Amino acid sequence: MNLIARLKKAAGAGLLAITLAGCGDGTEIKEEESPILYEDATVADVVYSPPRHGEDSGTNMTVDFDGNIGISPYHVTVDLPPVYAIVFRCAHGKFISQGTGQRHKSLWERLKEGEEVTVSYKELYKSTYRDIDDDGKKDLVERKLSGYDFLDAQPKAQAENK
Repeated sequence: MNLIARLKKAAGAGLLAITLAGCGDGTEIKEEESPILYEDATVADVVYSPPRHGEDSGTNMTVDFDGNIGISPYHVTVDLPPVYAIVFRCAHGKFISQGTGQRHKSLWERLKEGEEVTVSYKELYKSTYRDIDDDGKKDLVERKLSGYDFLDAQPKAQAENK
């Protein structure tokens, strides 16, 4: 058996061993989310970055590792969409919601700097489950906060009427 064949066989056996070892204890990792949560905040800033479009062509001088000089043509195209962002200040600090879609544009259009709002969001978790008491049921053994899913922000007066 040649060296390459032996390496492929060893790599396959190693991958199989790693796969079986990871599954052997019955651990299951799930991505989960909290119910919708609400928090008071103030709009600290509204930010708009306009779209950018354009292109450029030309030539560059090049030098390789042997010292040979050459000319290399280039062509660059830029097509960036507009970005809409809102910076919020809450009891825990500041956070930002930004994006290029209609949802972020609508939020940017309706909120004003200094406005008091109620923010809705979900917490995102990676939860680990394992049967720790051999009853056939997987128990939660660890939950890690992995991020937040910003849903919306409503002006205080509007949020109170809902």
